[in-house]
Amino acid sequence: MNGRRQIIAGVALILIGLVVTIGASVVVHMAEAPEFDDLGRELFAGVPRGWQVATLAQIVALGGVIISLAGATYGFLWQQPLTWARAMLGALLFASLMFVIFAIVPNQFLTLTQATLEWTPQKTFLVVPPIVALNNEISLSYAALKDMISAGYATTMLILIPVIMYKWQERAKTQDAPKPDPVSDYGRPLRVDR
Repeated sequence: MNGRRQIIAGVALILIGLVVTIGASVVVHMAEAPEFDDLGRELFAGVPRGWQVATLAQIVALGGVIISLAGATYGFLWQQPLTWARAMLGALLFASLMFVIFAIVPNQFLTLTQATLEWTPQKTFLVVPPIVALNNEISLSYAALKDMISAGYATTMLILIPVIMYKWQERAKTQDAPKPDPVSDYGRPLRVDR
């Protein structure tokens, strides 16, 4: 794909991502709004409400953001000669993605579990049978479960992202390396008959 078509495709992806993000954000706003205003009038009649609808719409909005970031990367950075401006744009896009992964997603998860689902220390998630724990009472609260999920997510991302980045850089190195000619033990080129 030539440069002009690549830029057009990238801009189209950015616009699609923005439309999806804005549309899903409006759905989140309507799903989380109260049913009636201060004067007793119904707000957003016919719109399904509840945390399930709002969470699904937030996931769709997140997908739109990622589509926009991917469109900017494809349209302006993919297989282009590296300049200072492109390096700056790449760093901005990568930092934006890391902000989404490490700040927005955990914040929304903690908000959902603490405020909406009320995963508090008073709610018991799991009770270990006393026979297994030497007749001691051991229980796991929903708050501890929430913290374990959040810490596991952050730890997984902190390991996964550097591994993916390393593999991506190694991929580029293996494509450029020429195949060595086979040589004998005496240093002479081998003739391979096929």
